Amino acid sequence: MLPTDHLAQVDRRPAVIDTPLGIVGFSVTLGSEVLPAGPNTVWRLPNGSHLHRWRQSGATVDLLIGSIDIPAWDGGAPVPVWAAIWQVAAQSGIPGLVLSAELTDLPADADGGPDSGECLAAVTVQNDHFMVSIGGPDSELLAMQAVDARLLPASWAHVLPTYEDEATSEYGVQYRDPARIAWHLPALATGEAVRMCVATAWCPRDDDRAASWFAVDLPLDTAYLHLTAGLS
Repeated sequence: MLPTDHLAQVDRRPAVIDTPLGIVGFSVTLGSEVLPAGPNTVWRLPNGSHLHRWRQSGATVDLLIGSIDIPAWDGGAPVPVWAAIWQVAAQSGIPGLVLSAELTDLPADADGGPDSGECLAAVTVQNDHFMVSIGGPDSELLAMQAVDARLLPASWAHVLPTYEDEATSEYGVQYRDPARIAWHLPALATGEAVRMCVATAWCPRDDDRAASWFAVDLPLDTAYLHLTAGLS
């Protein structure tokens, strides 16, 4: 994802995001193997973002994660936004993969569930005080990205489900209450790679301004520019 020669290594630690309603954690499954929470190496970028890397026999998995500063969708007060960009690069065939994000340690008064929109797969959790959203591409957007073949393998274009058959497909987005979202993706051939952005945002509870939900509808290119700002 990034050259690391000029980046500073830091202590290894799981990639998590602290929010007002709990902790967002991430997981990756390659085939039947669940990667450990702690990566093999972590680097710190000059702007405070972190690059986590797992090295497996058949793949290199990168997670670039950090807080970003972007204007609010409605021109109002900005909200905290964190972006996490996954890259899974296959050195040998991978029979499928799952990328997931989950908000845990919820307070007793919080509830939530799926909160999807056009081209957006998301979950939102809220209580009387805060709203937290996690979002990334839905199956429709994944299929379009596969056709484009820049972020996903072109071979996935005929495998990823359409909106009509998503419920019966083994691939696509799956939710688990109250706040887990998982992207079940097809196999990667040797030399193929997948890149995907998952965003997390939160804001004060306001039924008239779902600012966290709009903030997680974040293009990967925008997130990448912010997460790598300051690199020469």
